[in-house]
Amino acid sequence: FSGHDVSHQWLIEFEIPPKDMEFFHETFDNALKSLNSDYEAKRYHNLVLKPPVIEVMPQGTFYNWMKSRNKLGGQNKVPRLANDRKYLDEILTLQGTF
Repeated sequence: FSGHDVSHQWLIEFEIPPKDMEFFHETFDNALKSLNSDYEAKRYHNLVLKPPVIEVMPQGTFYNWMKSRNKLGGQNKVPRLANDRKYLDEILTLQGTF
């Protein structure tokens, strides 16, 4: 990790975007810290993890991504977390083509 900026990246689609994105970002990071002691330890003084990167997605992004994967319907859920960038990169790539 030395010499690299490592952070979690979140793709978020808001129904109503926050008025103050900086405040939302700080609140989001603090909520993650309070829910996960491992995350909090890694965020301590930005030693291992930098603040999360939040990408605001246009409305319909996740619906369109699921549709592109033929995964619409009640039995199919949008993945919430992943240990790799596969889904994230797919969504970011498709986001420009919707």
